[in-house]
Amino acid sequence: MVERVYQIAQGCISDILEHFPHSHEKSSSGQKQLQPEHFLADIYYFRICSYTEQIAAINYLEKFLGEHKDVRIVIIDSVTFHFRQDFDDLALRTRVLSGLSLKLMKIAKTYNLAVVLLNQVTTKFTEGSFQLTLALGDSWSHSCTNRLILYWNGNDRYAYLDKSPSLPVASAPYAVTGKGVRDAASSNHKRVRVT
Repeated sequence: MVERVYQIAQGCISDILEHFPHSHEKSSSGQKQLQPEHFLADIYYFRICSYTEQIAAINYLEKFLGEHKDVRIVIIDSVTFHFRQDFDDLALRTRVLSGLSLKLMKIAKTYNLAVVLLNQVTTKFTEGSFQLTLALGDSWSHSCTNRLILYWNGNDRYAYLDKSPSLPVASAPYAVTGKGVRDAASSNHKRVRVT
């Protein structure tokens, strides 16, 4: 993970220097900000291996954010994985996830930050065909304000805005490159392995 973030940081610096060619002439303090290490210094990573660790990490977030006031985004990948694998009591699972959802919404509002939850999809046999559906069902998805679905269409990647209080439903192609996520129109967006 760290190697990939370092690669993306280098790509960001390359883009900054390309679009703002005089930025490399700034003072030495400005130069420090254009080093990949500076990008990495402001990223905090917690590896979660079970649903109990995930619950503990979310409960710890308020204390952590109180000590790290510059955090502006919290990303949980995947919010559903451990609950699908290790949690047998479906009613309890729904209550726990609802509680975590409410806690994350409160944290987002209190600390003025974005919370991004990645969810898994699964196939469900409906009306004679297989349909993609959210891993924990529609009840979990109602707690999110915006829902973006990322998918492949042939060799092209697309982002589909499925739910938003202020934007219309829309779809846009994108590419994942060595520099990170980019506009598909300006990239060779064939399916490639990023190393």
